[in-house]
Amino acid sequence: MKHQLQSFKFIRSALSLLLLVSAFSFTAQAQDGFVVQGKVVDDAGIPLPGTSILEKGTTNGVSADFDGEYSIVVSDRDAVLVASYIGFAEQEISIAGNNQIDVVMEASAASLEEVVVVGYGTQKKSDLTGSVASADLQAFEDQPNVNILQSLQGSVAGLNIGAVSSAGANPNIQVRGRNTFAVDDDGNLTGSDPLIVLDGVIYRGSLADINPGDIGTIDVLKDASSQAIYGSQAANGVILITSKNGKKDRKPIINFSTFYSMETPSNTLTPLGRSQWLEHYDKIFYEEAYLAPDYTQLDSSFDPSTRFPYQSIQDGYKNGTDTNWLDTVTQAASTQNTNISMAGNSGKTSYFLSAGYIDQKGWKLNDQYDRLSLRANFDTKVRDWLTVGMQTFASFGDYSGLEANLRGGYLYSPLIHPYKEDGSIATDPIGIFRSPLLRPEVDQLDKRMNMFGNFYAQIQLPIEGLSYRINHAINYRTTRDYRFDPIGNNFTGGSSKENIFREDRTTDNLLTYKRTFNEKHALDVTLLYGFEERDGENTIARSGNFLNQSLGYNSLESGDVDLQLAESGAFDESSIYQMARLNYRYNDKYLLTFTTRRDGFSGFGSDKKFGIFPSLGLAWTLSNEKFVNKALPGLTNLKFRATYGQTGNRTVGRYRTLAQVDAGFQYVFGDGSGPAYGQNINSLANNSLSWETTTGLNLGLDFGMLSGKINGSINYYDTTTEDILFDINLPRITGFSTIPTNLGEVANKGLEVSINSVNVQSENFTWQSTLNFSTNSNEIVTILGRDDDNDGVEDDLITTRGRLIPGESIQTIYDYSDTGNIYQLNDDIPDGYNPGNRILEDLDGDGLISADKDRKVLGRAEEAYRFSIYNEFNYKDFTFSAFINSVQGGKDGYLGRVNPTSSVGEWQHDNASTYNIVREFDAWSPANSNAAHSGVLYDDPINAQRYEDRSFVRLQDVRLAYNFPDQISEKLGVEKFRLFIAGKNLYTWTDWIGTDPEISGNAFDLNQAPVMTSYSIGLNLTF
Repeated sequence: MKHQLQSFKFIRSALSLLLLVSAFSFTAQAQDGFVVQGKVVDDAGIPLPGTSILEKGTTNGVSADFDGEYSIVVSDRDAVLVASYIGFAEQEISIAGNNQIDVVMEASAASLEEVVVVGYGTQKKSDLTGSVASADLQAFEDQPNVNILQSLQGSVAGLNIGAVSSAGANPNIQVRGRNTFAVDDDGNLTGSDPLIVLDGVIYRGSLADINPGDIGTIDVLKDASSQAIYGSQAANGVILITSKNGKKDRKPIINFSTFYSMETPSNTLTPLGRSQWLEHYDKIFYEEAYLAPDYTQLDSSFDPSTRFPYQSIQDGYKNGTDTNWLDTVTQAASTQNTNISMAGNSGKTSYFLSAGYIDQKGWKLNDQYDRLSLRANFDTKVRDWLTVGMQTFASFGDYSGLEANLRGGYLYSPLIHPYKEDGSIATDPIGIFRSPLLRPEVDQLDKRMNMFGNFYAQIQLPIEGLSYRINHAINYRTTRDYRFDPIGNNFTGGSSKENIFREDRTTDNLLTYKRTFNEKHALDVTLLYGFEERDGENTIARSGNFLNQSLGYNSLESGDVDLQLAESGAFDESSIYQMARLNYRYNDKYLLTFTTRRDGFSGFGSDKKFGIFPSLGLAWTLSNEKFVNKALPGLTNLKFRATYGQTGNRTVGRYRTLAQVDAGFQYVFGDGSGPAYGQNINSLANNSLSWETTTGLNLGLDFGMLSGKINGSINYYDTTTEDILFDINLPRITGFSTIPTNLGEVANKGLEVSINSVNVQSENFTWQSTLNFSTNSNEIVTILGRDDDNDGVEDDLITTRGRLIPGESIQTIYDYSDTGNIYQLNDDIPDGYNPGNRILEDLDGDGLISADKDRKVLGRAEEAYRFSIYNEFNYKDFTFSAFINSVQGGKDGYLGRVNPTSSVGEWQHDNASTYNIVREFDAWSPANSNAAHSGVLYDDPINAQRYEDRSFVRLQDVRLAYNFPDQISEKLGVEKFRLFIAGKNLYTWTDWIGTDPEISGNAFDLNQAPVMTSYSIGLNLTF
């Protein structure tokens, strides 16, 4: 609370300074000269209040009043007026000695002329047939985001970006939900990550390595027609990231920006303090601590210390120890970010150079991250027919240091003191669970380097409209993870060094032909031939039992020879692909896009190395039809789109199609000789294993109305994914437990709506809004197609992660139904149950609770819909914006666990005298009979989960910025000067009892740090 109060005072002081400085800038300027007046209307004769009227070449300007009328004093009779209004084309009008000039503004086609990246090229928005969304990066440029994806969270319909809660972390990403129920080796759902393309090249590195200040545009390909150009890797969507470059025909522009952010947890679970813990302790052992028969009156003679199993707890009880362990394992969180860049264009050469530094401290003690990033983009026109260039960056990330054990901070008893009398850490105060402060004591170096370069040449061939481009990209990544634990191996020390290397090489050959014939027929043809090679290796060496620990991990040979160990691994894979895309436009009304790609991948089975992925897109621009314009004069855009096609998903591992061998197997013959080394096959080959195939339909409508004041799009999609990659069980007699195969089918569909509007534009004031809404649902159509019980319904499939049910969603929750009641002392309690156990619903009424008869579908872990609202208000030189993001579950969706499976073992039985508990876990006892959760003295006989809704509405981003007037900027020697303050994750409306509804699916996940609320101040200077 003290830290939050200081943050509030800091922000309040900054705001006061900002208002004070701006007050001095609002000075009236008397002007003498020629007076011009008039009225501004749209093409329908409706006044346009707030239209900006500026004398060209000066800062002299006015805004039209509520009736669209204006009056301006200009320097002379030959001045030129510039009229501008959002959604309309800018106009220049020569006065030519006229005192009365009325202006008719024409709706602008600028938004339709906007160029978007579509993969291996660009297109004007008006020419798109597929579902492509462009992110508004400018709206979030003043937010303290260290990862570019944080700027997209909730801001693009159909693109789901998760929250992050640790320094330097990458959020989870999904485009249009989940198409597959494939799982990884740990049984977790996998295969839903979209493909990332950076500067036209597939990017495999971490997005945390990319400086957000270097990014110019982000476009999201969401339907099969736009995705098909990436073939077997595109079924989960494609995110196209393009870095900045030099502006055309401009002098060098230097930009400097910096911000500092103070961060506090938006919400945490609350471990009990000393008095609360002792009270809770008495309730746990109510049969000894309370008087019979109702056990609601405390027995004053009860001495709790008689049950304390450790001397440290007994000493803390006697000494009055009251340790807030959560405070000891956390720290003040903050982020400092500084960027400087220079961009320019000398006519034939454009360039963008930048350097950025981020220093981030997370909430967990010793959770820290810093990154130095460098970028150099060049583009040079060597000859009229030849352009060469490069887009490069280098990132140096430092994750060194292990964070404290947050779970221990929640669970350690407040009666335990964290330090010994000499000030050193009490390493083993309760023996079986070492101090959560020990992890930061490990000497760990974790440094990561990422170097990326895309080098290209563009050749204009002798045929008009025909050009050739070659890209050659290299991405080289290294990780050094070195550790020395001084208390490892029973305080003799344990150490390791691991080096990881990854290299990706891509070469693309592109042939493009663009021509317009008879001013009506426009062709845009792209042909691609390319290949990708990826390889990597890792080496790790371990040692322990050091006689001399001074050199740590830099002297592994100093450890015991018997504890020295070396391991290594390597991989390589390759892809080859061809693609053809045809864009045809007739008379700016009828559009066609046809794409096909042929993909070959070394990781596919030998019988199915190649796949073909076609798609077709059609569009009709109705707003270019005369009869539509006549019927709807205020319409600026109306286009209907329909696409259909196939894409793939490579959830298959690079060697899963092969029979894999374990080396190092030793066999002892028993004849006195040494052991023989051998090998054994640990997995079966599947030569027919291939990609998952997603076939999708997308119907879209783009619209613009009220002379451009309202623009938006609506998309409906329906896809089916077949040949899902999954491990099926084998009879043990084969010697193997599973084999990877293609099976099953999943349907996925949804609706997306995005609307941008100019709500108010008057003199000195503008209010703009953006609304996004999306809904998504999936259904398992079939798995194995088996009906062993002959009930006419396909059987469910039990997996390591749960139950897959045909006809239900992938993340359906199938479990026992909790009645919400708990057995009390005087209840008729069934055998095997105890007071404090939960009462589950007996679905079949046989008086027993069984796994096969008393479980049902309770809901799903997927959300029902998402929405976001962005509002931006501009008043003179001030800009205020607020962004609300929401995830909603509907009647049976977005459920999360609220039973503490990860901690209940520590909270039960005699462990309850050792460990703490969080206040949010409202445990039953006779003195707390209306509790929400079961008691901790006895196990529930059946391990049934409880689930609650995780829906939320979050005030996610708020900012206030002030752009200093040109007069002040000029005096300071800068071209532009902006000061801003911002807040992130300021408030969340939710009924979820856990740390955060978005960050975890388990309310009592004690390892999970919360989402952080941040307060930032920063500035941006342009020279």
